[in-house]
Amino acid sequence: MTAEGQRGHNARTWRTAVPVPAASTAGARMADAAPEPLGPVAEAAMDYARRLGWPLTPGFPVDGRHCGCGEDRCSHYGAHPMPGAWRIAACATPALVRVVWRMCADAPVLTVLGRPVPGAARLGAIQAPTLVGVAALELLAKRSAASGPAVDGHGRISFLVDLGLEGEAAAGKAAAFDCWREAGLELAVLGALPVQEPGYVPLPTPGFTGLRGVVWAVEPVDGRALPSFEAVADVFDRAVRSTYPSLWSSVRARPA
Repeated sequence: MTAEGQRGHNARTWRTAVPVPAASTAGARMADAAPEPLGPVAEAAMDYARRLGWPLTPGFPVDGRHCGCGEDRCSHYGAHPMPGAWRIAACATPALVRVVWRMCADAPVLTVLGRPVPGAARLGAIQAPTLVGVAALELLAKRSAASGPAVDGHGRISFLVDLGLEGEAAAGKAAAFDCWREAGLELAVLGALPVQEPGYVPLPTPGFTGLRGVVWAVEPVDGRALPSFEAVADVFDRAVRSTYPSLWSSVRARPA
């Protein structure tokens, strides 16, 4: 055997003689192992985190009849968060969402409002009764720049919007809807500061999220910025006028 051949033989012998550390083989097995399977609700939550980057928190579990909070005839059935620092604990990354929903696999998925998110300086929502909401959807469909995601559930339609950077300005925007609320129409702005309304909206998932369920009236488009509050709020005067003309006339007849 030549000197060069001997060196190659020795190198092959050395490589085969080196033991493989047990930790390396264990790590390889862990890398090859598939992630622990989750339920459909948890998978939906992770999908929202990946696609939208919105902060999420679990709601009280529901079974189609009762809310896990224990309140009889709960008015926020399946649409309010578990007690504790839910606003602080809300998470927006798939890894954290997986950890949270592993502990409460069937909990409804709520998005927390009032925070910056991809495509919005401050995530907020305009919430309207179903009739007014449907009229607003028809008007917004004709304005592509103002059209954005909307959630239909619990007798209300929630329009997700960008409230902008200024907290005081957002509070002023919320106050602009007070005239309708004083007249008995449940029109509200959620996510404005200081928080006067529940700062969360339930998102559609495969499980129970309410007695009548929650669905997308308009699905979110990946990578598209949310419409501004002003662009969406602009149609609600007309929406109220078309659905409740007498109420609209009485409110508009009041002195400013």
